[in-house]
Formats: sequence, C-alpha cells, structure tokens
Amino acid sequence: MSRRPIPVILITGFLGAGKTTFLNHLLGLPEISSQKLALIINEFGAIGFDSALVAKGSHATYELNKGSLFCICIKTDFIKTLDAITAASDIELVIIEATGVAETRDIEGFFSAHQTAGLFEIHANLCLVDALNFITVVPYLKAVRSQVAWADGIVLNKTSLILAQETDKLVSVLRSINPAAPILRTDFGSIPFDFLAGLKHVRRDGPLLDAPPEAVVSVSIERDAVLDREAFIRLTEQIKGNILRLKGHTDFGSGPVFVEIVGGRLLEKAVSYQITTRTAFTVIAWKMRREELTRLFSQVFKEPFT
Repeated sequence: MSRRPIPVILITGFLGAGKTTFLNHLLGLPEISSQKLALIINEFGAIGFDSALVAKGSHATYELNKGSLFCICIKTDFIKTLDAITAASDIELVIIEATGVAETRDIEGFFSAHQTAGLFEIHANLCLVDALNFITVVPYLKAVRSQVAWADGIVLNKTSLILAQETDKLVSVLRSINPAAPILRTDFGSIPFDFLAGLKHVRRDGPLLDAPPEAVVSVSIERDAVLDREAFIRLTEQIKGNILRLKGHTDFGSGPVFVEIVGGRLLEKAVSYQITTRTAFTVIAWKMRREELTRLFSQVFKEPFT
C-alpha cells in the first residue's frame, strides 16, 4: 500500500512581518497540534534565533542557515533534511518558515529528488504581509514583491497599526500583484484553520536562484561582553536606512534583553530562550559591505572587540 504524501505548509513574508508569531499560532491550532509535525526553519544568518522563539513541543525542528530556501546553494542540505523527515515514518505534516529576504521560487523540484519523489506535496504557500511597513519596502526589494506574487494565500498582518482606509489601499496593491490569492486581515498572525484548509497550491514556473539576494548581507555578532547602549543606539540610527532587520539579545550592563529592529524601530523585551553568551545578534542590511557592517558593530562594545 502506497504512502500518502506528507503535506507541506510554506510560510513566507518579509523580515518583521510576523512569521514566527504566525507559526506559533498555527502550532496552537488543535487541527495542527494534534498531528505529528516537523518544522524547517530557514534563516539568513549564522546564528538561528527563530527556532529558539518557536513554541516548544514534541515536533522535530530542523534549521537551514546557509542561504535562502529558494537558492540552489541550499538544495543539498534541504534534501538531507527531507531524508531525515522521511526516516521518521510517523510525520504527518511539515511546516517550513522561509527567511524573510528570500525571493520565492518553485521548490517542488526539491521534493521530486529521487529519494523523496512522491513523499511530499505542498498544500499551500502562505505569505505574511506587514501592513505597517509593506508599502515602504516593496518598491526597492524584489523579495517582497515575489513573496506576494507566488503566494496561495496572503495573511495581511498588523492591520490594527494602520487606518482602515490605508488597509483598503494596501489590499488593492496586493491584488494588483496577485489577483488570485485570498487575503485575510488580522493581527498577531491569528487565522482560523478553515482559511488554511481552504487554500489550494498553484505551481508556478521559475528557476531557483543561484546567488544570495541582491545587495543584501547578514552579519552575526556573538561575544560574551556588554554593549554600550548609547553607542548602539547612535549606530542603529546612523545606518537606519540600511538595516532591514536586527534580531538577537545583548547586555547593556543590567542583564540580557532581547532586541530587534523592525521597520526602523528598536524594540526591547525580556529574553525568552536560554543564552550562552551575553551578546548574540544578527544584522541583515542592504547596500553595505559585510566587512563595514562588522566593523561598525564591533565598535559599540564597552570593551575592545578582537
């Protein structure tokens, strides 16, 4: 008796759109939590923070941090991950969270590799859209537009942060990019299961990428040392136009805090995961050299960085 293909839910969306919050919401839905799950977390940085922020559970979690999910450069690691999931014969559902800078492409070729052919099928590609920041970034970052264009369903997130008429205009923009995908307006990534269940994946043609996103770099800083808060804030303000996302934790002198920059705003909150060093964060920026980004952030420590 042949085995039914394992359904795959793909989550895309630009940096800060709320993908990890959305994933945690899905994990809390009874229709999903009752299944044996495998999660694949794809991040554009050497240090993986999203997997640490995912709600704990019995699900198996796999990290892919060597590049964009839709780049040929990660194909070998991705297929190895699928092999590992296949070996766990009781997996009923796979959820993949793609890095926020990924330009969506067709990854069904990964699932048709000889050792995994017929074992997986994409149920839906869900794109999270940040209602507050989408219009700002879509004109100059191709990934933002492609994520919407390739989606089977669009979750318009953080709608309470903008006016109703602005939301209506944003919906019109999204429909001009992708007329077919249903759009759900929400906050905190909350959706009813029926919306997900009613989606149908449409396969689109398009080659995998063969290089990282254009003009985008990431730098991961990890050091058991204290940051100078004023110097850190001055730097992030100075290069605000280049920073696409900053995420991680640091110690400004009074204990570790979780820090992130979303849409140019610096946010701080308590650290919710176990840490091994006082400072560890990843910065994703555009139109900056990696070496320059590293040098600048190395200068905001209270002690010399070596």
